[in-house]
Amino acid sequence: MSALVRYEQARTALAECARIDEASEIRDKAAALAAYARQRDDRDLEIWVREIHLRACVRIGELSRDLDQAQTVRKADGATVRLPAGGKSKAAALADAGISTSTAQRYEELAGGREEQAQAAGRAAMEAYFTRSRDEGAPPTMAGLRGAVRDAVQATIGPPPPRPKRPSPPPEQPKVAPIGADWVDWTGAVQDLARLDCDLPELAARSAALMPTLLREARQAAERLRIWINLLEPTNDQAH
Repeated sequence: MSALVRYEQARTALAECARIDEASEIRDKAAALAAYARQRDDRDLEIWVREIHLRACVRIGELSRDLDQAQTVRKADGATVRLPAGGKSKAAALADAGISTSTAQRYEELAGGREEQAQAAGRAAMEAYFTRSRDEGAPPTMAGLRGAVRDAVQATIGPPPPRPKRPSPPPEQPKVAPIGADWVDWTGAVQDLARLDCDLPELAARSAALMPTLLREARQAAERLRIWINLLEPTNDQAH
């Protein structure tokens, strides 16, 4: 069987594909044949099987795009869901064919996207690219087809809108060092003294023997209080 006959048979099979898994099977077989042709250095065979491989990718994109044209189905509980013809969701149909959503999106772009004018421009660009590939005797590539379709689509409907920039993350708040237990004890003692309701002079007079010790501790406490106030004043000024 000549390569031309097999090529036409493959194109016909692709056109008749109604499910993504069918087109995916042709894509995978064509990829394997392309690797075989390259090993044998059979340029003619490689050119037509790579073209079939790319046509299968485009067909997958068309079928994936068609899955978005869903029908409304009312469930028994009264809820409504939108399912494509055949009863499967798009995600389920892609998963059954072993196609990721990101791959399906790329294939949909190869098929010209979602606008009819863009799709017609994409098909024309695809055929022109394959014709040029055969004339030049160079196997077509995914990058070459993607560029040809992209240029044709942009020439027809204009470039895609720029993607919105992601908002910058908020500035990181300065980390506050944890308060040590000794600092908590100290500030708690200061608060207790401030709230202490007693006659301190009378208390000191009744404890004459303790006067030197009380005086020394009071002076030490006053000095530490000054240090504490000096540390807190700059922080308080910054807060205001």
